[in-house]
Amino acid sequence: MSVVEMAKRGRGALWAALGMAVVFVSGGSLPLAGQELKSMSIPLPVVIEGKPMPSKMYLKVEMKSINQSFDQFATGKTDKAEAMFVKAVQAVRKKDVAAFGSVWSAPDQMKSTGQTKVVKMADNGPDGWMKVIQSVFDFNKLTVVAELLAGPDTMFIWDSETKSGVLRRALYVGPDKSGSVRLSAPGGNNPIDDMLQSAFVAAQADPNSYKPVPGLNLHYQAAVPLGGEKSAGAHPVVFEFDGMPVDLPLNDEKVKAPSPVLDFFRKADVAIHDERYDAYVSDFTPKSQEKVKQWTDAQEKTKQEKLKQEKLQEEKKLEEQKLKPEQTTATKPAVPPDAKAKAAAPPPLFAHAKFVLNADPIFLVFQAPGGGSGWAPAKLTYTYVLHQGDDYKITNFEYANTLDEFLQNPALFDKNVLKPPPVKAAAPNAKSVTEPAKPTTVNKK
Repeated sequence: MSVVEMAKRGRGALWAALGMAVVFVSGGSLPLAGQELKSMSIPLPVVIEGKPMPSKMYLKVEMKSINQSFDQFATGKTDKAEAMFVKAVQAVRKKDVAAFGSVWSAPDQMKSTGQTKVVKMADNGPDGWMKVIQSVFDFNKLTVVAELLAGPDTMFIWDSETKSGVLRRALYVGPDKSGSVRLSAPGGNNPIDDMLQSAFVAAQADPNSYKPVPGLNLHYQAAVPLGGEKSAGAHPVVFEFDGMPVDLPLNDEKVKAPSPVLDFFRKADVAIHDERYDAYVSDFTPKSQEKVKQWTDAQEKTKQEKLKQEKLQEEKKLEEQKLKPEQTTATKPAVPPDAKAKAAAPPPLFAHAKFVLNADPIFLVFQAPGGGSGWAPAKLTYTYVLHQGDDYKITNFEYANTLDEFLQNPALFDKNVLKPPPVKAAAPNAKSVTEPAKPTTVNKK
């Protein structure tokens, strides 16, 4: 559902759109204690067919757990970001639009690193936003859960009483489009802020799956350049994940797949290339199956129409030959120009799997045309695969989430990190010159 559609349903729905997901619960707090900044890895939920699911992908940030009532938190705050957050909440409590407007800017006025449409209301000024907040939340019953430093932004995660229970959301202090420091709400400007908020929202319903992890150092750690000019800034955010680079031709079943997930994925890829549509559709999760079936039905219809047209053209040619037998000679017909072009063209580059991101039970299989590691990041695509018991299923067909916005934004995620490390040249060695090298597994292939 688009933000515009949500807006039509009411102010509460519009505010919910800022967080990408709404979870109402009566409890659920972070298990950390103390108010010192610590480097913590936040587990990310991945939205699979519309529902968040825990994954083994993380954003490492500096954070401190607070878990205090707002009044306790507000006592003696001198940090600029904290003071702005406190002033905004107090202004909402007092219905002081002028005070609120002195620190608040609407999401569409903030500096943006995202590629999606930013939330904007018809009444987009401080008065309109204050009315939205007051219509949904009770800021007199607000708990400050945590504070995070994410690049140039300082995020405040909070819980508020509502008519339907406790709702968790975030506000953040960061640069606006002019460079001034302002307070706003995550709303499409920055997928990192959106993903962090979604992680804390998911922790309400499933705190054990979303516990911040100290000292986690996964194999792949990609700093997100939120500081501008490819800089991670003073408070880096690091995208952490595990996986392995590969170079598996997806059209050649003779080459052994290095993992079960790739073996499954290649079989699905071969099925679609062989136009075994029923087999291909069965390789998807239920909701994706419905959309894939519509696509394969359309493909089959197009194929049958093309065959029908080719048959009609062939029949027309035969009729023309019968009517003009004197024109049929033993002379070899000229090769059509398009056939010459096809004969001169290089063979097609079949897709190769290039990297498997392992966030079990969620896998992302990255693919690009042709073999080798010289693929261009713009040519790299990926597919979601879900591990369910002993089975694998492709999922999220024609679905999109905030993780996709991050992974597909070259300004935030450099896909070159997925390439295998360059092979270092061996140091000169007298014995290696005079003695033949022993064959390795790689050389045998």
